[in-house]
Amino acid sequence: MTIFFNYSIKSNNHGNTVFLIEHKNVEKHILEIGVPNKDFSSISNENRLFTIFDSDFSKKHQSLTHGLDLTTIEGFHQWGHLIVDYAQGPGQAFIDTYSYLPNVLKEMDRLETEGKYWKEILVGGIDHLFRGLIISKLCDDPNFNIKLEKWDSVIYQSKYKIWHSFYDTLKERLKTVEPLYPYYKNV
Repeated sequence: MTIFFNYSIKSNNHGNTVFLIEHKNVEKHILEIGVPNKDFSSISNENRLFTIFDSDFSKKHQSLTHGLDLTTIEGFHQWGHLIVDYAQGPGQAFIDTYSYLPNVLKEMDRLETEGKYWKEILVGGIDHLFRGLIISKLCDDPNFNIKLEKWDSVIYQSKYKIWHSFYDTLKERLKTVEPLYPYYKNV
């Protein structure tokens, strides 16, 4: 799990990211396939890609920090306590749950059932769909082909032409990816 902070010297515009989790078994494929207009040659252990994010942290954190005066030491202390409190409660539950890929697949399926998109948990633009398909394959999802067909109809639209060759490469790779987790209906 990772969280990044941004401190501003000349303003009160300090911030932090949401909680992020990297799944190396997913991101190794993204790194090898690539995405348009992004150079991954500088990606290392210190600068890596992330798979999922905690959108609840973002929503709750923004509302809690809205009234803090981060120009004061006391404001910084309050900000720190809010982050630690979240990390030790809901944040820990997020980490415990979504560090296991079959739980990510279960959440993806829940979102889909509710008519929502995977981007509510998966990192990226169009590449969040790549991550979702990789997760589906790694989890031996019996609905993998249904998901693949659904996203074919989206990604192969002319407005996403820049993504087509990357998506073709992903699809070829997915033919040889071996599942790491047996599919369990009730994860």
